[in-house]
Amino acid sequence: MLAATRRGVDILRGGGNALDAVIATVEALENDEYFNAGYGSVLNIDGRVEMDAALMVAEARTAGGNNGRDYVPEARAGAVAAVSRVRNPILLARAVMETTPHILMVGAGAERLARRAGIALCRPDELITPRAKARWRLMFERKLMTAETADGREGGTVGAVAIDSRGALASATSTGGMTGKLAGRVGDSALIGAGVYADASGAASATGQGEAIIMFALCREAVRNLSMGKSAQVARATILELGRRTGGEAGVIIVDRRGRLGFAHNAGAMEVATFDPENGIRHYWPEPIT
Repeated sequence: MLAATRRGVDILRGGGNALDAVIATVEALENDEYFNAGYGSVLNIDGRVEMDAALMVAEARTAGGNNGRDYVPEARAGAVAAVSRVRNPILLARAVMETTPHILMVGAGAERLARRAGIALCRPDELITPRAKARWRLMFERKLMTAETADGREGGTVGAVAIDSRGALASATSTGGMTGKLAGRVGDSALIGAGVYADASGAASATGQGEAIIMFALCREAVRNLSMGKSAQVARATILELGRRTGGEAGVIIVDRRGRLGFAHNAGAMEVATFDPENGIRHYWPEPIT
């Protein structure tokens, strides 16, 4: 996580934008077999990888008038779902945003776009790690064919949020879903407002039980709540409300337009790495809230 965070930090320190920073960070995590995203994604009921990813960016643009000093936020987003032939779904989500009039593309159609966008395709079995296969086999041995694997805490979804020196806010999320999911199931990570969201107030990325996050529209709710407090307070309050309304487990990371960071979860575990100019790069293993 620290190595992936440094990739994003280097981009921001070099004057790069928030979108490039979150994509680079998530791409690094997708390439690490210990995370449930990209290479290392868990397997569905058929023993296949099906991945979801999304990103969103809110940038200021000149609106005219007042000598060009009036700015309004301009939000863009891209997402893919149920893809099995790209190592880095977050790159394909960017291609959806930048090369099509659409926001969400799925399956074979999204993979055809990858070819046109110059994103390398791979064989589906190249994404399967021994660790993911072992989890899949264990699921059958224990007959854990339920809505979530084991106790619902498998996790491993990756995400990043950032604000750059120009005030642009960006968020990105990527996942392989959950072991034993039905083929074609799409979770929150591909859905704008649920697993990812950004506007002029802030940006958020979520992890956890996808169905609960979707029903609660977790990331949009978190960003909207920024009007009521600082990021850390909002993260905690939003997760508590999700638990109260849905009974689900989730985690969220947030950055607001002032660069304040917040995170909270009510799941078994969630790790977080942060960077700000005052404190540098830090790693946290926060306790779940109740």
